[in-house]
Amino acid sequence: MRYLKSAEGVREHMRVLARELRPKFDLVLGTLERELGGSGLASWMAPKGGYFISLDTIPGCAKAVIDLAREAGVKLTGPGAAFPLHHDPQDRNIRLAPSYPPLDELKTAIELFCICVKLAGVRRLLAGKTA
Repeated sequence: MRYLKSAEGVREHMRVLARELRPKFDLVLGTLERELGGSGLASWMAPKGGYFISLDTIPGCAKAVIDLAREAGVKLTGPGAAFPLHHDPQDRNIRLAPSYPPLDELKTAIELFCICVKLAGVRRLLAGKTA
């Protein structure tokens, strides 16, 4: 109450946050569409608010994507982060949080992330494990 003072103070603060976050979400969503759209390796929905983008890989790939990304220097939320007890029964959901890194680092990170999704997905498909 001391900082925001009123309902209008809250609304103004949210407008400031939206101006800061919109370019980051636009960058991530645009890169996902360009690199993974139509590939069948991942699906996602553009959020209408919040701090996360929920992305689904093909079943059995989320942990592998997160591990590959970590090896490449990209820190992501843990596997199953959006599930109770962090257990994703299909090992497919990854929660992306584009709010923290600066835009230039985010650009590199999301491009590396897309490579990791492709690599893990193709490895899974070549192994004949699609479910």
